[in-house]
Amino acid sequence: MGDFDIERFLALSGAVELDDLDWQGAAEAGITDAEAKILRYMADTETHTILYLRDLLAGHTCQDAEVTAFLSVWVYEELWHGRAIDRLLAATGHPPAQDTFASVARSVSWREPLEAMGSHLIASLTPKFVAVHMAWGAINELTAAAAYKLLQDRSHNPTLKALLTRIRKQERKHYAFYWQQAHTRLHNDKWAQRLCSAVLRAAWTPVGSGVGQGDSMGFIAQHLFSDATGQAALEDIDAGIRRLPGLEWFDLCTVRVNKIIAAGAQAPHRPGLTGATLA
Repeated sequence: MGDFDIERFLALSGAVELDDLDWQGAAEAGITDAEAKILRYMADTETHTILYLRDLLAGHTCQDAEVTAFLSVWVYEELWHGRAIDRLLAATGHPPAQDTFASVARSVSWREPLEAMGSHLIASLTPKFVAVHMAWGAINELTAAAAYKLLQDRSHNPTLKALLTRIRKQERKHYAFYWQQAHTRLHNDKWAQRLCSAVLRAAWTPVGSGVGQGDSMGFIAQHLFSDATGQAALEDIDAGIRRLPGLEWFDLCTVRVNKIIAAGAQAPHRPGLTGATLA
């Protein structure tokens, strides 16, 4: 992966384009109940990115001009991913509740504030913690892009497929920045590598784990990642992160998503949301 051109990124950044999409066609094609549930979770995760920006702008991370410039654009583009998905859901008869943002924010896992306090403390103590933030971001962006691709491939709605293509393009761009920053900060720095590995092993969970409601994460993991294609996608994510210095051991995406899948398989069956509805 080559150097990330931050100036070009800033110049080309912006809200995902929506005006030329066929919204009438989206309504006519419709989406399945399973797609609606998955998209609701994705939209909630994207629109609540601002909560994670609060945690990223801690310690030495907020003192880096390039990182803060990127994050300013990143949070805006992520917000519009959520709004775009909300528009698709509304067009297909699944509009968000009026108080969705507040209700999701209230449901944030108890782990989130504890992890935020810990990361703020360590980030203030050492500039090497920026590498952790960047590696964590790279994992999350690559995971999000993979989930969108799997949903896109399963959908019969042309407008949804077109929208997810556009969102994935921006997610891959975000991943490129995070990965390049992590690589630069981990290269030839054993202390940063050890710190990054320790934090990821102790605290990383799949993107959105602290935001969704109910069994949404388990549902998504089972429907998108439990088959051979999904498992290959998880391995691709791990392989991408293993290219970072000191993270050659990385397998957390496969291990932790499969743990969620296994836990979901033991939960009571819920009729009407079977794997077949995604076909």
